[in-house]
Order: sequence, then structure tokens, then C-alpha cells
Amino acid sequence: MRSSISATLWLILFSAVPTRSSQHPLQLLPTHTDPVPPQHGAAQRLSPSPSSDLAETIVSALSASTQHTTLLHLLQRAKCIPMLAHIGASTVFAPTDAAWDSWADKHQPEGDDDGDAVHGWLGREGLGEWLMPEEEVLQLRVARSGEEQVERDRMDNQNWALRQHLLYHMLNYTLSPSDIIASNVSVNSTIETTLLFPLLEEPEHPPIPEPGPPWLPRGGEGLLGGHGQRIRVGKVGSEQGGERGRVGYGHAGQGGAAVWDGSGWDKGGNETESDPDQPDRPDPETEKKGNKGPAGMRWVRNGVVIGIEDVLDPPPSIDEIIRNEPSLAYLARLLPPNEVFPPPIPSFSSSPHLTLFAPSNEAFAAFDDVEKRYLEGEFGGEGIGRVIGSGIVLGVDKGQVGWSDQWSKKGNNVSTATGQDLEVEAYKNGSIVVNGTAAESVDVFAANGVVHIVPSLLLPENFTLLNSNEKVLLSLNATRFVSLLRSANLSSTYVGEPGKDKDNAWTILAPTDEVLDMMDRWGHGAPLPDWSMGVASASSSFFEDVSPLAALLQYHIIPGRLMPADLKDGLLVGTELRTSSLNGARQRLPVELSDRIDRSNWEVGNGEIRFGGATVLGKPVRSGRSVIYLVSSLLSPPDDVLQTAVSDLQLSTFIAAVYAADLDKAVKKNPATTYLMPRNRAFGSLGLAMKYLLLPEGKDELRKVVKYHAVDEIVYSQDLETGKQVFTTLEGGEIVLRKTGGKNSSTFVQSPNKWEGHDSGEQLPSNGELRPAKMSHFDALTSTGVIHTIDAVILPSDVFISIGKLIRGSKQSTMMDLMARAGLSWILEGRQPSANEVERAYLQGVVRTWDNETDQPDIDSLAMPSYTVLCPSDKAFSRLNLTHYLHDQEALLNLLKLHIIPTQPSTPRTANSKLPASPPSDGAPLSLEDDLVYSTLLSSSSKYGDVAFRATGDNSFLVGIRNARSGAGNDAARLGATGRASVRWRKNKGDQGVSVSKGGKGKDKDKAKDDDAPDGSEELWRGGMTLGGGVVMLDSVLVPYEPSWFSRWGWLVLTLSGVGIVLLVAALSVGWWYMTRSKAGYEPLEGEEDE
Repeated sequence: MRSSISATLWLILFSAVPTRSSQHPLQLLPTHTDPVPPQHGAAQRLSPSPSSDLAETIVSALSASTQHTTLLHLLQRAKCIPMLAHIGASTVFAPTDAAWDSWADKHQPEGDDDGDAVHGWLGREGLGEWLMPEEEVLQLRVARSGEEQVERDRMDNQNWALRQHLLYHMLNYTLSPSDIIASNVSVNSTIETTLLFPLLEEPEHPPIPEPGPPWLPRGGEGLLGGHGQRIRVGKVGSEQGGERGRVGYGHAGQGGAAVWDGSGWDKGGNETESDPDQPDRPDPETEKKGNKGPAGMRWVRNGVVIGIEDVLDPPPSIDEIIRNEPSLAYLARLLPPNEVFPPPIPSFSSSPHLTLFAPSNEAFAAFDDVEKRYLEGEFGGEGIGRVIGSGIVLGVDKGQVGWSDQWSKKGNNVSTATGQDLEVEAYKNGSIVVNGTAAESVDVFAANGVVHIVPSLLLPENFTLLNSNEKVLLSLNATRFVSLLRSANLSSTYVGEPGKDKDNAWTILAPTDEVLDMMDRWGHGAPLPDWSMGVASASSSFFEDVSPLAALLQYHIIPGRLMPADLKDGLLVGTELRTSSLNGARQRLPVELSDRIDRSNWEVGNGEIRFGGATVLGKPVRSGRSVIYLVSSLLSPPDDVLQTAVSDLQLSTFIAAVYAADLDKAVKKNPATTYLMPRNRAFGSLGLAMKYLLLPEGKDELRKVVKYHAVDEIVYSQDLETGKQVFTTLEGGEIVLRKTGGKNSSTFVQSPNKWEGHDSGEQLPSNGELRPAKMSHFDALTSTGVIHTIDAVILPSDVFISIGKLIRGSKQSTMMDLMARAGLSWILEGRQPSANEVERAYLQGVVRTWDNETDQPDIDSLAMPSYTVLCPSDKAFSRLNLTHYLHDQEALLNLLKLHIIPTQPSTPRTANSKLPASPPSDGAPLSLEDDLVYSTLLSSSSKYGDVAFRATGDNSFLVGIRNARSGAGNDAARLGATGRASVRWRKNKGDQGVSVSKGGKGKDKDKAKDDDAPDGSEELWRGGMTLGGGVVMLDSVLVPYEPSWFSRWGWLVLTLSGVGIVLLVAALSVGWWYMTRSKAGYEPLEGEEDE
């Protein structure tokens, strides 16, 4: 800035030589060992009189020194020479040339940017260009850049910055020798006020410079409330000043510049001794010792020059002090890089006249690790502001800075930036006590105020740092989760508003930043799964869905506070996620607990609790009335039904059935539905019935079967009560869920006993199934409800599976054609025959027609008569001479009758007949055991009409004609696939009798049992055959057995022949005996007569 600046902007009242008392009252540096510092006035410390015989001035004294050439050049460039001449009394702390060189070497920047200049004026060129004429430097700069006006403005700014720096080396009063030399009657260090009025930037120039007096610093401006910057001076011989004295050291005695030894000063000048008649001469004790002042100091006519061995750096801003003070290292760690706090916290780098009671590193020990993580996190600025804001005073008594000497004068009660009241007590030894806490360090000077370091946090009573769930999440390094909540506008509802948890308690499952980062890195899914990035589908439901992102996050929030002791394995907890797919109900989240967890202990280890498959990391964290669990992954809300079922390979047949029935879209979208999905083995047990359902002609029945396994409401396993509960299915019929009691309870699914048109009485299931389905796996959550896995297929009672449908399912046609040709199509169709049909099939007395209203059935018959057809394959029939049977009606009927087993045989079993010990297996129409015999329709007319079964040892069976001995190979066949037909219940003729026969148990007995079968189930397979009959495939045709004539009469012929032979042998023996029965006479031997 040029010297022609208008006097109206720069002139202050220096018309008379100012005394020290005309400036800010001076004080002594408080120390714990110094005596009480007196206030200095004009009567105590006066400048030397102009009448003194001192002839030199400050400028001439500097010129007389060979070590202050650099300072003189800088004073000239900064337009400070006229100012020093105008001020009648001043003190200049004059760095030597060596001090400037050393300082420039340490601070010279490497960059060429103006912003890199040290203190705004020392650039990359160093001190060299400042020792050149200004115009010459300007020409060099213009030559390099070509921008004259830019370079002039830049030089003006640098000159102003240099002037500010030099003003920190000046006082507008003269320090006397007694102010410099220690004695026993005064304190050994003082705090002086410099001519530096810190500013953020150079003031604007007047538009038209007017001639005026030389530039003088303006009073009443700057960042210190109209005060000049302060500086500490340690007296010669004191602990702080050392042998020659020291200037500008810090609050803890660090740094500063020692007084120069005076070498290189012209000795021809005036002496440093003051006039003995003046009151500011050295004290008597000093005079006795002959000490007239250090050689590095020279008193002149208009002040004093004190040479120093280092350059004084003006105090930085409070922000820089915090970042560089070791005892404030933790506070510095908390300051954001851009140093921006939410209102009303001011800027530590630019806000004026601040007084900061800064908490030391030890003060933050009052916070635990969780609270410190919040403060250190990305979003901890609000908390930092609340913590340090209670120690910020924006201005003491009309915008003054709270230096230690201010408190004793201005009172003790002040308000902080956050509205807290502080009680400040200042003592004579220079110490300060704030709210009962003594400051560790006092008067750390700053460009925009002062810092007092305190060992504790100045917080109001009942202060809570983490006063919202959001802040606790931030402290737990769940910042990305918090960001997602804010993006979805859920923060204020669940975590964001301080004090909101007083009314609401939540359980929050939060993935940490490391978890989400790892998911990004290793491809386990982005923080937002793909499905959540889409647009929420429109729904006609009364419930309006939230955005996909909000739905994802609400699945991590559970209403109420669930402590570890409240959790149990298999628990399904309702989350805040409510969707139209659930008719507004809460989506559930499964809980898994480790066997080793001690739920009464808050210390929960890793892996002991899992929510939705995500492991809880570490122990839960309390947050007001809420609790937060950190989880190992982001929780994804359940997928749709089909997607969930696909993950279980044992449900693939049900999925195939859904697509075969064209129900995939309905299954996905139908809201609030519980699916009872049979496993693949259950569908396999249906055998021929399942094969028929998958045919195009069985599509309607298949749709009914699939819908019958969908309950039209959400039924979770934990909501089931002991006993029977009836639910309505999407098929329209009802289904019964029965839960047994006891510790090891089970849940069964069965058809009800009352179904329109299918009345099975009081106890038995209306579909005639021998056993209920058992739930094997529970609660697979879906977006529309839940899936339970069962071990059997439950057929609705209104799905009629006839024998003809079963045979069509086997894709074999010959047996059906032959039965239709023989007049047995009523068996295929599953109906009762007419009298003509019975007569045509020669089944009078064997099959009851039941078309006569007066004909009463047996009291023990539960259902209409049914049949089990042993159906040879087409290949088996190809090996038979069918032409013969097609032309012989009787032979054809006998052939077919041999393959048809009635459930109500006309011939009762004999007493020694073997009864089956176990019911038919799933899907089989009859029990299969070794040596088990069943009667066929041929049994009434042929003794070879029964069929017997034999186990082969490879889990298969052979069937053959009982007692057949032909050996022709047509009397036995191997069993193949089976299928069970539907039961045709009797109409309610004599209902009372029927009810008794169907179990004989009243309503008081209709309670859940601890067994796997319903009451009276034995009645469903009496004699080893199901009430509906069915089909058993054979690999060979059983040809009716007709014994040969030898088989019929051979035993008699052999017997008669044997008797004849015996008689013949006897006769011959008798004849022989008769012929030889006469006895021979005695004949004498030769020579016997002679004697």
C-alpha cells in the first residue's frame, strides 16, 4: 500500500507523543512463582523526554548496526520508516540479518503460488527480491508474467502482509531498562501490546488516493476486538528471559527470540544508560552492579531498539494453534479439514475476538470408546460442536478478548456459543478457574482471540453426547447405513431426531462400513441389491408401498427393544417393513441362537446370535430406549415364493407343478399367503396320480391341488396353537392344521372331515388319506408370506381321481380298451354299475348295484365299493394272444376279473388268512407284504381267483395266482408304479350308524393326539386296501389258471393203478405158493439098501 493513503482512513490520534498508558493497559505474565502483577500506568513508566541528550532515532540506530541491513530494507519496502519517525515513543524488536536469513531458509516455500507465501509475503525467491528496489522487482515480475496490474496488486498485497509481520515487532511505547532487566521488586516477565492489529485481508484502498501524512495503523479494527496483538517479554536474568532476555515465547516458555549480544553496533552512538534524573532509570541494585543494560539494546530519542536473534512469527489463528499444540492433539484430530461447524459454532480461523476454553487430551477421557468413535467419524461434527461449543465465548463484555487480565475487570459470568453459562474466576497469580476447573495453560495468544487449555470438558449437567440412534450408529462405524437412511428419508423417523427414542424404542440391525465395503469388493452384492434399485410395482392394495430403498432399510429395524434375553432360537420378529404383498402386515425376520449363548449375559460373542442369516458382531449397544446390533451383512427382504422355493432342490416338483398349471404369476403376486409345499418325494409317492395331473387333461385338477396348498392368510409356526385350526385355502376348500402338545410337538396337515358332497363323518379326513402330512421345515419367509414344507401331498376332496385317470397317467391303453369292451367301464369311471352292467359281467351276487332305494348297505361299509386294478403294460399284452380273448367274451371277463381286486370282497377271508400288519404305503392302493393274499372278482367263480404277493428282497414284489402250478410263466408278474384313486363316501343313509362306524368317537374326543395319524384311521385301510382303490402296474399278464385233466384225475388214476399193481403182485404170489404147496418124499441114498 502506498504512502499517499488518505488520512481519513489511516490517521489515528498520535498528535502528541503517546505514553504507554494511552494504549491498552499492560500486564505482567502470570506465572505460578511470580508475585502479583501490578497494573502499569503513566506515572510508573514514562518514555524518555525529548529534552534528553539522546540524539539518535530508531532508524539511525538501526543504520548504525551492521547486523540490521535486512530489517531496514524491509521497513522501507513496507512503508514503515515514516511511521517510526511519526511515533514519538516506540519499541522495536529488531531481528539481525542472520536471524532473517535463518528464518527465510526455514520458511521459504517451494511453490510459485501466491497462496504459498509465508505470512503472505515471503515467496519462492526468498529475501533476495525484498532487498532490491520495488520498481526493479515489479519490472522483473511484469517481464515474466506480462500482467502489470496483476503484479502491482500482488506487490501491494505482499507489502501489506510484510507490514503486518513487522508491526508484530513494534510497540507504540518505549520499554525502559527496568522493564527489561529483572529485579527483586518486580516481576520477571511481562505481556506487551504490539502494533499488530490482525486482519483476515488487506483493507480496501480509497478510490482516489489523497495526499496525507504517512501511514499509521488504524485503531478499533482487527480480529482482537480493537486490541493489538500481545507478546511476552522475559526480563534479563530471569528464568524466562535468560542471560540477555527473551521476546515472543509461548505460554509454556517455548520458542521466542533471545536478545542480541550487540556485536556489530556502532559504539559512537549514545549510551544505553538513561538520564539519572529520569524515573525510568535502572533500579539501585542494578546500578550498584554497574549494569546499565544489555549491549543488544539501545535507547534513542524516540524509543528503544532491542536486537533479537530470531524473527518473531505472529500468533496463528485458533485453528492452527489447536492443530499444532501437543496437549490439544485429540481436539485437533476432531476438527474437520475444512473447519466448518454447524451454527452457532464460529470459525476458529476467521471469527474475531474468540475466547476458547479448549479441552486437553486428558479431558476427552470422560467419553467411552463408542462416543469417541462418533466424534472421530465423518458425521461427528455436530457432536464436536456441542462439546467444544460449551467452551467458546464469542466476546467478553462487548466483543473483547478474554485474556486472563480481562476477567478480573469485566466480571466472572459469561455465556458460551451454545448458551451455557460459565463462571470464570481469575486469581492474582495469573491462574484461571472455569466452573471449578483450573486451567492448565493460560493465555495462548491467537490471531483471532485467546485459548485457555482446561483439563476437563465444560459440559452442562445431564449432557448426553449420543442423544440419538443416528449418532450411536455413526460411532459404531455404520456411516454408510446412516447415509442410506437419510437418502430414504427414514433418518428422522428411526434414528435422526435427538430425544425421539423417549417415545419409541427400536432394535436396529446395522451393517458396518467394513461389511458394506467388503460386499462391494468381493461381489457378495452391492450395498443396495439389484431388486431394490428398481421401481416399486404399482399395487391395487389399500396399503401403499414405500420405495425399494426404504423397504430394504425398514427390514433392518424392529419395533421395541429386543435384548439378548428376549430372543429365542427360531423366533420370527416383525420388522418395520410393511408391504401390500403382506396386506400391510410386518415382514418377519428369523432369529437363530447358538447353544452356548448365555442370554442373561449382555456380553454376547460373535456368532452367538444371527438375524436373517447375518451374524451379530460383538455385543449389542444401548442407545436410549433402543438397542443396536452390528451384523455381518446387509439383510435382504425375502424374495418371491418361487425364487425362495427354487433355493430348495427338494421343492422342484412343486415349482414344476406351478408352471405346468400356469399359476406362476398368481403364486408370485398373491398377497398374504402361506404355502404348504410338499417335497419331491411326496409328489413321487402319488405315482400314477401325479403323472395324470401333469397331463394336459389333468391341468384343472392340478390347479386345484396347487391352490389347495396355499392358505389364504399368513400362518407362522410360532402363531399356531396346540390343537386343530381350520384355514381357508385359495382353492376354496378348508384345510386343517393340527399341532400336538408336549416338548417335542409336531404339526400335521390334513383335509377336514366335512366337505360339501364329501362327508366322511366326524373323525376321518374327507379326502380319505391314510395319514396326515407332517411339517418338516417351517417358516421359509417370502415377500408375500411364508412357506412350510410338508412330507405328503394333500389332495382336495373335490379332486376326483378315478382308476381310468390313473391308467391314462401310466400312458397304457390296452387294459382300458379291454375293460371297456368287456363292459367294465364303470370301474374305470369310478361309479356304481347298473343292473344290466352287473349282469353283463356275470357279477350277480358279487357286486351290489346300490341303485335300489330299498337296498341298504352294510353298516360297516364306510364308502362306496371300489377296486384295485392290476394293470399289465401294453408290452405285456403284446405277448398275449388277444385275438382269442376278443372273440371269447367269457375268457376275456375271467382274464380281467383276475386283475381286479374289490375293496369289499364277496368272499370273506378264512380264519387262517394273513392280515396286513401295516397300512398301504403313500400312494399305494393296498398293503404289500410277503405271502399276503387278496381275492379278485374271479375268486367267487374260481378257486384259482386269489392273488398272492411275495417280496423279492430288492424292495419289490411279485404277484401271482395263488396255488397255480402250471409253470407256463403266466401266473406271476412284477409290480411297477402304483396310484391311489379317490374315495367315494356313502351318502348319509342312516347317518348315525355311519358316524359310529367312522371311528365311533364323539366331539369331546376330537382333540389333537401325540401320534401321527388321525382318529379312526385304521378304518381307512381295513383288510389292507384303501377305500378308494387304485391301480398297480404289472410287467406281465396274469392268465386265469385252469388245471389239466391230470391235475384233476391223476391222483385217482395213480391210486387205482397202484392198488391194481399191488393186487396183481399179491395174486401171483398166492398162485406161486399154491403151485408149490405139495411136499416131496424121502429117497434112500446109494448103498443104503445094502446095509
